[in-house]
Order: sequence, then C-alpha cells, then structure tokens
Amino acid sequence: MSASQSYWYNLTTESVVQDDERPSEDCLGPFGSAAEAEDSPAVLVEYARAWLDSEESERFREMAAESGDDTEYN
Repeated sequence: MSASQSYWYNLTTESVVQDDERPSEDCLGPFGSAAEAEDSPAVLVEYARAWLDSEESERFREMAAESGDDTEYN
C-alpha cells in the first residue's frame, strides 16, 4: 500500500473500497483509512441531524412545510 492510498465507502454495496478499485459515483470519500470510510455513513447522519437542528436549516424546513411535505425534521 502506498502512502497516498485512499479509501471510499460504497453506498450501494455498503463496503469500503480502495482507489485502485475505481470508486463509482455512489461512493463517499476519499478517506485516509479504511476505518474512517467504514464509519462515514454514521458520521454523515450525525452531521445531518445537527444541521437539521440548526438555524441554518430553518429556511429549508419552511420551504418543505410550504410545499405540503409533512416529513418530520426534528
């Protein structure tokens, strides 16, 4: 493994892939380690929840309410 090896998380296969496997458009990354790539879906959910709870998302929650989307965001 070279020092510049990167890892990706494939959302379709729910597995970690390396650069040499030519990550497709359904991959998250790059990450510096396989462990970081493996944890990435949980980290993204955590970031998304924090954003939804922030004032930054208020405009988007209002737009969803106006469009009749009854999805609960909190």
